[in-house]
Amino acid sequence: MDFLIKNNIKYIAVCKSSEVFEGKGKQIIFDGDDDFQIAIFRVNNNIYALENICPHRHADKIYDGIINELTVMCPLHGWTYSLETGENINKLQGIKGLKKFDAFEENGLIYIQEPEFEIPKWRR
Repeated sequence: MDFLIKNNIKYIAVCKSSEVFEGKGKQIIFDGDDDFQIAIFRVNNNIYALENICPHRHADKIYDGIINELTVMCPLHGWTYSLETGENINKLQGIKGLKKFDAFEENGLIYIQEPEFEIPKWRR
């Protein structure tokens, strides 16, 4: 797997730039474990990376969410998150957000900060 180190942070290549379309998300699954997923988005030609598992019902559908400006809404139950921070923007829905990962595009590849995954509490 391709990787780069910038400012002492390891970034890994997760896909080709051409695979992430403007206003759409892409699902990335790590290590063959369905709970270790990231959603990559391109909005206004900027790249964003968030956990792909919605904390509401543990669905892996954030990548398929509805993008509005700099937010993504889970297509199943409408929980809405900031693409910039991962924060749940509607506190009436709950306080759980999505983990955000630094991401950028370079030499035709999308790189994200190497993720550190842990087994979710609901699965322990």
